[in-house]
Amino acid sequence: MTSMTLGEAFDLNPTVKLTKGMSAPFVEMASLVPFTRDVSATQDKPYGGGMKFCDGDVLMARITPSLENGKTSIYRAAVDRQGTPAFGSTEFIVIRGKEGVSSTDFAYYLFTSPEVRDHAISSMNGSSGRQRVQHDSLSSFEIDLPTLEEQRAIAATLGALDDKIESNRRAIDILDRIMSTRVGNYLAHADIGQLRALESLGTLVTGKTPSTKDKGNFGGSIPFVTISELSAHHIVQQSARTLSNAGAELVKGAVVPAGSIAISCIATVGECGIIGTESVTNQQINTLIPNLSVINTGFAYYLFRSLKPELLAAGGGGSVYTNVSKGRLSKIKVAVPSLNEQEMLVPAEFMAEMLHLQEESQQLSTLRDSLLPELLSGCIRAADVEVA
Repeated sequence: MTSMTLGEAFDLNPTVKLTKGMSAPFVEMASLVPFTRDVSATQDKPYGGGMKFCDGDVLMARITPSLENGKTSIYRAAVDRQGTPAFGSTEFIVIRGKEGVSSTDFAYYLFTSPEVRDHAISSMNGSSGRQRVQHDSLSSFEIDLPTLEEQRAIAATLGALDDKIESNRRAIDILDRIMSTRVGNYLAHADIGQLRALESLGTLVTGKTPSTKDKGNFGGSIPFVTISELSAHHIVQQSARTLSNAGAELVKGAVVPAGSIAISCIATVGECGIIGTESVTNQQINTLIPNLSVINTGFAYYLFRSLKPELLAAGGGGSVYTNVSKGRLSKIKVAVPSLNEQEMLVPAEFMAEMLHLQEESQQLSTLRDSLLPELLSGCIRAADVEVA
């Protein structure tokens, strides 16, 4: 181990040449998924400003709440664009290893470690809601840097876990696209051809309304589901932040059972997820419990997920702060096939496989996060860790 500052160990915001007006891959802040290693460009745009970077560079959010939410990723260029500079949000800090001193892949794990994250978050300053990490504070932070050989070994060990997580994500995406396309095609034909009788959502859910319990009355630890969990997971399990009794005292929300469909209906409208275990939701989420005699949980999820245009049309509160009340939500008309047809469109085994892959990825993430500080501190060496 060698004691040095982050600025001595890594290139922070390295120089990258990109001519104004030149079309280049663009990465927006929204593309970074919290605590997910890889991010790609979703579009090309003419360069007019923003942080510049190259394939393999680490992008770390410097602004609240993106940093606190875990938005740090490695930029992965498309195969045919790996030699092309890219650019993105001005709110990125770009991190690159120094030749002969440090590894960029290792930098990703170091900068996502509690030690560096906690320092970065505590050093943020600025006006409320727009606080940012200052370059000097991050650059001057002292660390114990392992040898370059050990850095590469650590990155390879933890990277093997992230590779499997990424493989699972791609498999989930394939299953998701299949079922989303099937339900989308069904709804398009049902609406255009008037082939199915339209029913209101209120007839497809139970009359039971999730209760709002008094703060602190949660009877033990319970997951707390927010819109970010709906964005990141199809089926929200223990991946949600878990509230202890002490944490629950700060939150007053609806306690909803497993199998409920959660839909964001205030401000950010249309994010949707299946509640996999009894949870607490915040006030930005409406939760519907499918009436299983007429609609199964998997089909309900894909049906409700397709309703963003209808949700926006049904919303009140103006263009800045849309609010879809449960009453308005229940009146939206939808076309619903028989239970047998629902099973053909959204097979139960597909949903079960998605849940299995999600749970496996969560276990791998937990293992990776527990190994990270031990490897960085030198308490264990990468050579002593076996990753199947």
